Amino acid sequence: MREADYEKLLDQYKAGHCTEEETAFIESWYLVYQEGSLYEDLSLGERTADLDMVRAELGLEYPNALEYPEPKKFRLWPRLVSAAAILIVVGAGLYFYLDKSSPAVPVYANDIPSKGKKTATLTLASGEKIELSDAKVGKLANQAGIEISKTKDGQLIYEIKDQTNAAANKWNTLSTAKSQTYVIQLPDGTKVWLNAASILKYPASFAKLKNRAVELNGEAYFEVAKDPLHPFVVKTATQEVEVLGTHFNINSYTDENSTRTTLLEGAVKVSLVNGILSKVIKPGEEVLNIQQQLQVRPANLKDAVAWKTGYFRFNNENLESIMRQVSRWYDVDVVYSGNRNELAALTFWGIVSKEKNVSEVLKMIERAEKVKFSINGRTITVMSN
Repeated sequence: MREADYEKLLDQYKAGHCTEEETAFIESWYLVYQEGSLYEDLSLGERTADLDMVRAELGLEYPNALEYPEPKKFRLWPRLVSAAAILIVVGAGLYFYLDKSSPAVPVYANDIPSKGKKTATLTLASGEKIELSDAKVGKLANQAGIEISKTKDGQLIYEIKDQTNAAANKWNTLSTAKSQTYVIQLPDGTKVWLNAASILKYPASFAKLKNRAVELNGEAYFEVAKDPLHPFVVKTATQEVEVLGTHFNINSYTDENSTRTTLLEGAVKVSLVNGILSKVIKPGEEVLNIQQQLQVRPANLKDAVAWKTGYFRFNNENLESIMRQVSRWYDVDVVYSGNRNELAALTFWGIVSKEKNVSEVLKMIERAEKVKFSINGRTITVMSN
């Protein structure tokens, strides 16, 4: 790309007119810059000033540069004087902006393509299982006044056809395997996006129930239909989230060391299962439930819902957490060669499409020159560089 092309792309980003891939390109550059891979012999004050300038130019909100580890030193300009100039310097080298006119070059002897699908398994109260990838568009089943159907775009819809006979004790289960995601609209109009390797249990009808309660194991994004008389409650193994009508994300995978509740709109109340402790958060905040302790902190909303828009997005995230996400999406096993604790604790930044082969994710991480990978069948081995 020519210099003028980069300047135009930056202007498009600031105006909100970029495609998802172009947005990933610019924000990936910003995250790499923030990590320190573009610094030379600048003082801490100069580095902080540079980052403040770039942050203001791009209109992005990220933690202060002082919170990040001492960066490596590279031979580039001694002083980067504008966001557009920085973008021009590093743009051609960004590791996951792919020129569609150039063929991809294999980087591993073995590689694993993304096989992500918008599908799930629906288990009815009767025990009947319906594989939604195989199900035809239209009505799938009737349950005590509730009609379940599949739309043309693959979503699952629950509609109350007979309010009198709608039974609240008919519980259904929607489950996704690794590499699968799905969207469901519940009878009250609430929409739920279910991430890979997740389980959502819910009543086929909320009629005659005081609370609209569902159970989640894994990760889901909720857009809850407003109903002041009937709170919507999401139960996980360690907590309950209560709302009236709002947008929020819950990450409650059992193999993670915390449950994360991130609020985008409205208000939510997060309570421990024992009821002893609870927190109410505002939009832009999140609650971390770590060993039955609730910590409220500012949230990076783009990071929290990147999975929903089809991206891996890592912002100072430890390698073990990253590799768990890779395992869920590509249906692979991950093993560590060497000191697992040291490798797992390494942190990385980056953005890459979940439609890419797993090698694209691994090469992104390898650019930091901290670790390397090998792929054997469906097993990825993590090694020190």
